[in-house]
Amino acid sequence: MNIRTITVYALLIALCAIGGQIHFGVYSIGFDSSPAFVGALLLGPVAGAVLGALGHLATAVFTGFPLSVPMHVVVALIMACTGASIGYCMRKRTSSFSYVVSGIVGYIINVGLGLVVTSWMMHSVEVVAILFVPLSLAYLVNYVGAALVVSQLTKVFGGR
Repeated sequence: MNIRTITVYALLIALCAIGGQIHFGVYSIGFDSSPAFVGALLLGPVAGAVLGALGHLATAVFTGFPLSVPMHVVVALIMACTGASIGYCMRKRTSSFSYVVSGIVGYIINVGLGLVVTSWMMHSVEVVAILFVPLSLAYLVNYVGAALVVSQLTKVFGGR
């Protein structure tokens, strides 16, 4: 890993922490994922996983772990899987349609798997009803913002 990559990681981790201070709806849903998604789209699955997990943990720390520490560790793992899947999909595809594919795969993991695991761990189906809309909207805003940033960066700097 070269100094440029380490610097990009550090900047994106800082942006995740800042975004974690801006909350969307209930609990610890925030704008910490957008920089993680930028990292996933630009740097690949490893960056997406690291940034996704650290971004969520930063948000959870700032909000005082409202769902308990073990629950937020599991959510951080789900965010790591989301970031990794977005980065993986972008590595396998080359067209602008790959943004759509990676966004859909990320949504399925983040919202679908995330809500299933959350409702299972909390022994409550009502959690799905409470979190579905804010989590879906937050994912949409975070991912679309990240995709727009990355698409413009690739236009300006020409490729990855």
